[in-house]
Amino acid sequence: MTTLEGPSETAERSLDRPVMTFDLPAILGSMRREATWRTARRNAMTIVKQPIFRVVLVALQVGAEVGAHETEGPVTVQAMEGRLAIRVGADEVVLGPGQLLVLRPGLHHSMHALDDAAFLLTLTAETTHPAEHFA
Repeated sequence: MTTLEGPSETAERSLDRPVMTFDLPAILGSMRREATWRTARRNAMTIVKQPIFRVVLVALQVGAEVGAHETEGPVTVQAMEGRLAIRVGADEVVLGPGQLLVLRPGLHHSMHALDDAAFLLTLTAETTHPAEHFA
């Protein structure tokens, strides 16, 4: 079993073990102390990576955006902290802590942080998601 408490363990950890546990608040705290958080408006860390399944922890500063895009597979966005405005087509959904959004493949969507926010992104696709990139 692998337990991950912060990104400093990145070099030594596997992203695909049979059983893994994560201390998400501790990882978020570490991510927000990284230089990337001070120089970019967001930070992301892939915590699980399997052939067609990934889980990414994303932290956004207030006002940060993930531009409009579509995904090849279904995705979930689980808000952990702050509020996220997610535009899907002509509709907008605001997610707060503990809320979950599920999107089918191919839906055009974008998001922006209404507060400093964090969310878990679950992907079932081989290509990377725009939230996985720093901006």
